[in-house]
Amino acid sequence: MVPLEWAVRSAGHEVCVASAPSLTAAVLGSGLPMVEVGSAVDLGGSARNRDLSAWHDHDRWPARWPVEPDLLDDSRKQLLEALGQRQFAMAAGMVDDLLDFARHWRPDLVVHDAVSYAGPVVAAALGVPSVSHLWGSPGLQKLEMKGFGDEPQDGYVELFERVGAEVRLRPAAWIDLCPPSMGFGPAPDVRQERYVPYNGPGTLPDWLLEPPQRPRVCVTWGATTAKLLGPAMTDLLRKAVEAVAALPVEVVLATTADQRELLGDLPDPVRTAVSLPLHLLLPGCAAVVHHGGSGTTLTAARAGVPQVTVTRRPEPTLNAERQAATGAGLHLTYGELDREADPVAAIRERVAAVVAGGPYREAARRLAAEMAEQPAPAEVVTELEKLV
Repeated sequence: MVPLEWAVRSAGHEVCVASAPSLTAAVLGSGLPMVEVGSAVDLGGSARNRDLSAWHDHDRWPARWPVEPDLLDDSRKQLLEALGQRQFAMAAGMVDDLLDFARHWRPDLVVHDAVSYAGPVVAAALGVPSVSHLWGSPGLQKLEMKGFGDEPQDGYVELFERVGAEVRLRPAAWIDLCPPSMGFGPAPDVRQERYVPYNGPGTLPDWLLEPPQRPRVCVTWGATTAKLLGPAMTDLLRKAVEAVAALPVEVVLATTADQRELLGDLPDPVRTAVSLPLHLLLPGCAAVVHHGGSGTTLTAARAGVPQVTVTRRPEPTLNAERQAATGAGLHLTYGELDREADPVAAIRERVAAVVAGGPYREAARRLAAEMAEQPAPAEVVTELEKLV
């Protein structure tokens, strides 16, 4: 959301980011003003809830499940509803503080993350438009609706009842960062926006100014995945690093200090880049190996870099499936990899194919060119002004 927030501010409007204290450092690092609302959220603890455990251990869901939810069986619909209930609980912890602040600050428009439901609730209480900002995954996020259908979940309705507002089932608009070729086609009230990578602040290291002597391959597993899974994520990351380190390439592990500590010793050829923004690293890479998070997927796509993804949750799996369908990468689920006789060799084979294969590079460049044609954040500001 940061590029749009800055575009709005650069157009002369006032912007304030409201979020939980756990995100204070991240928001302030973007250079934007912030107000803390609610209390810190234990994202990892909620992810390990018994009702949500299946979210991390699965094979592929039906390919078009976000737009054809009837393809889902009852257990998967129940899982989506449990995810919604987690988000309602998070919203309930924020909504009182957010409403108090909003009544003082009087915003004309509330733009909220697609599943940060305190946003539409407070917008409804104030009688101003709300806009749901998607994060690049294909399809609209509608966890507030039972089984992604037309009826709202009880917990969502209760949030509006709590502030005495009419239930808002649709925002005034959605903002969609997903490239059209990765999506499911146009939908009403959806505004396309070009993905502009924002991976936090960082310093460009000297070694990135020199051209690589061999094809450079980035391995990264995402900060959110580490928060959700903790040490459990290191096994798969270690396999990926081991797989790439045996190839005739330059290996760069892009990671956080916490992840690096959990990994322990690594093969000698691996260069570690701690907290290096991916948009600085990826343009010089021949390939990237990652977990399928939307930020990594779209940053690599914008840089025109082929991708190899190994995913273990439905949403990253959807990202990876749709990205691979463009021809710009290869994809395995965690379950598929686990059934391989030699998981490390399976990853290595796919990385070698992507690094050597001209068709993957050509498809990645086409995807990057498509993204460059989407409306810039500054153009989206004009659409937001019309809504106000």
